[in-house]
Amino acid sequence: MEIRTMKYMRGLLAAALTAASFAAPAQAAEKAVVYQAFQSIQYLPLYVALNEGLFAKHGLDVQKVTAGGGAQGVAAVIGGHADFSLQDPITAVLANLKGADLRNVAMVVAGVPVWMVAPGNSTINSLADLKDQTISVALPPSTSTYMLQKLLKEKGLSNVKVNTVQIGTELSPVSAGRAAAAVLYQPQVDQALANGYKIVHEFGKQYDAEYAFSTMTTQKATIEKRPQLVQNFVAAIGDAEALMRTSPETAIRVAQKEFPTLDPVVVSNAVKRMLAQNVYPPNPSISRQSFQNNVDMNLYIGNVKPGEVTYEGAIDNSFAEKLKR
Repeated sequence: MEIRTMKYMRGLLAAALTAASFAAPAQAAEKAVVYQAFQSIQYLPLYVALNEGLFAKHGLDVQKVTAGGGAQGVAAVIGGHADFSLQDPITAVLANLKGADLRNVAMVVAGVPVWMVAPGNSTINSLADLKDQTISVALPPSTSTYMLQKLLKEKGLSNVKVNTVQIGTELSPVSAGRAAAAVLYQPQVDQALANGYKIVHEFGKQYDAEYAFSTMTTQKATIEKRPQLVQNFVAAIGDAEALMRTSPETAIRVAQKEFPTLDPVVVSNAVKRMLAQNVYPPNPSISRQSFQNNVDMNLYIGNVKPGEVTYEGAIDNSFAEKLKR
């Protein structure tokens, strides 16, 4: 009797333990907040990671917040409101020069997504044709503006006038006959092409996708105290960038979802163009040359001084490099 009772109790206990194991909740995903400078088609790797469950795959529950500017995103990280921010890496560098301790940990935009366009029937077909013409470009601070100014100086085109306008409206002066060409980001480039414009110059070709245009930033303290969070976050971005290459249709679908008011064909063409020109990087690694090209631009415009910025002081590439092994 006692033996049968003990067997019965053991059976109940085993059943209870089995039921408990099935009922045990899965480990909760670690929460993280990322501030993006703007909602931009250039930031598509972030959106792919969010929409395709790649952060969840790495145990993260990520919230995206639009800051309204790169400086605001970096400030959110410094203030502890965000774990990561997405913007020009030099924005974090400038914050470091003022006492912050930030590191850029993942490449999101690896080339220069800037193009010069002109009407299809224009006589402008190359940079040499810009003599005595007016070009519209975004009001500074904008990389497109600085790229144009540097290009004109290097080519000795001192006779070209520059008309700066609100970003996103660069085509308006051309349409109104007040400018002969415009310097644009995506998706405005492919919107222009859909309306009969032609590309006159591709700024990205001079860098061959070796330009750290936009990166993920975090505090050095986060790297030291929560290295697995940073590794998981960077790994998800890496997965997104790899997926965009193996499945461009996924990248296009996500982009069309994120920008529902734009012509789907324009969105598709913009994504294909940036994939083809490696504006979307194959992996999140930030090379020395890509960062130095950005530093050189900022030296040119006077944002930083010679010797003031180092790769080691601005970049922690260790998390991205682990993904290559």
